[in-house]
Amino acid sequence: MPSSWLGRLPGGIAPLAAAVFLACLPLGPKTVSAASPAPAKAPAASGEDTTPPPGIDIAKLDDYERKVFFRVANREASACGRGHSLLHSAKHDPSCRASFYAVRYVAHLVDSGFTDSEISERLDRRFRAPRIQRFNLAASPWKGKQTARVTVVEFVDYECPHCRQAQALLRQLVDEYPNDVRVYFKHFPLSGHTNARLAAEGAVAAHQQGKFWAYSDKVWDASDSLTPALLEKTAKDVGLDVALWRKDAGSEGVKARVQADKSEGTDLGINATPSIYINGRKYGDPLDLASIKDWIDEELGR
Repeated sequence: MPSSWLGRLPGGIAPLAAAVFLACLPLGPKTVSAASPAPAKAPAASGEDTTPPPGIDIAKLDDYERKVFFRVANREASACGRGHSLLHSAKHDPSCRASFYAVRYVAHLVDSGFTDSEISERLDRRFRAPRIQRFNLAASPWKGKQTARVTVVEFVDYECPHCRQAQALLRQLVDEYPNDVRVYFKHFPLSGHTNARLAAEGAVAAHQQGKFWAYSDKVWDASDSLTPALLEKTAKDVGLDVALWRKDAGSEGVKARVQADKSEGTDLGINATPSIYINGRKYGDPLDLASIKDWIDEELGR
């Protein structure tokens, strides 16, 4: 994949509640909390197909939720724009593998309590009309295999606790898909997070000495108590030339590199972190391993 292509958590971190999307926002006078979606409504219509496609497990759904699942799957159109339902497409159109993933996604959303209209909106965003973004990745640190078919780009802030959680998830993705996933790191220090910007500048300086990931991982370990002194200690602990690191971190070139990432994210409409993109599509589900692997597997055709 060209470099111009371009996020519940793994074991040891408590899973997030279904349909709750955690993000860090810029500091401001007002904080808005996202409410959980209302439960789905209405029974299924008579005469609908009420058998799931092979490979779609709806065992977790109760009788009411199954009615909702089949109503939505019968009503929604094929993910490939064909003239039949999503359910029919998943069962009878092998050329449209996207419909299989869309039906599986419907089952997950029904189980999470989303309404019909919310499910329809999410299907549109993920499958029917996704915005495929391009990124400038030439100077961005990355991990994984260079020939990976799935490229993940993350925009993060070093003082954002949810970004810290996301690091464990993305590390596990690279471990579980060693040949198929590559992760790029982009800086997006939020307004008011002074130490996050200093940490980002320090990370760019560490990258110039070939030790970005060693430095970055230690910064995440202390991300709830960042100070300039701690950042310099981190540089020393990972074996950087501290005098050179200090000079580079304060240079106009490094500051411009961090601002370039921030400006790129702002142009994409990013206003919270972490923001994660998978092969150019903005990831819009909870930060748990099962949900993000569903997107990865879709890209790989699994």
